[in-house]
Amino acid sequence: SPAQVTNSCCPLVPQVLKSCTEFIEKHGIVDGIYRLSGIASNIQKLRHEFDSEQIPDLTKDIYIQDIHCVGSLCKLYFRELPNPLLTYQLYEKFS
Repeated sequence: SPAQVTNSCCPLVPQVLKSCTEFIEKHGIVDGIYRLSGIASNIQKLRHEFDSEQIPDLTKDIYIQDIHCVGSLCKLYFRELPNPLLTYQLYEKFS
């Protein structure tokens, strides 16, 4: 499972990704978990909790009821990376 991979071989996985993927794996068996967006205010609240160096309680009703905000935060994290996950140097290999 992805959670086992992040725990065993990749200690450098950011906490936000580790927490969100574990939560989605446990609770996110819904259609369009990454396709549908969460409520913007919930995404920002969740982001603020992680930015404050806290590990938020993702089992709060606000996140269980808007599970898409957790997936949206993962997408936001990848969008805001200074360099894409598949770096610019690799673009030619994919074209």
